[in-house]
Amino acid sequence: MTNIESAALTVVAQLRAKPGKEQVLSQALTALVAPTSREPGCVTYDLHVGVDDPASFCLYEIWRSRDEHAANLQTAHLQDFVARLDDLLDGELRVTLLRHIA
Repeated sequence: MTNIESAALTVVAQLRAKPGKEQVLSQALTALVAPTSREPGCVTYDLHVGVDDPASFCLYEIWRSRDEHAANLQTAHLQDFVARLDDLLDGELRVTLLRHIA
């Protein structure tokens, strides 16, 4: 395991769109990809949608460090998105933080 793997933070964020908000949530999430991918420390920032469930979204992220991920959460584009969550999400945003071990 390299040093970046041992220090890296993997983030899995799961979101479900409110009925009728699937396209709006998809567009809002897609708009996050380019600016977030350019953030310092971002290794991977991939957006997925459920094959059989177009209301289910998942962000798979890898950051060089937990601090760089935390800094990203303070950016204007992420803060603007978070301010819209109540209108877009059916349920809570579920975030899992992981560390690569093998």
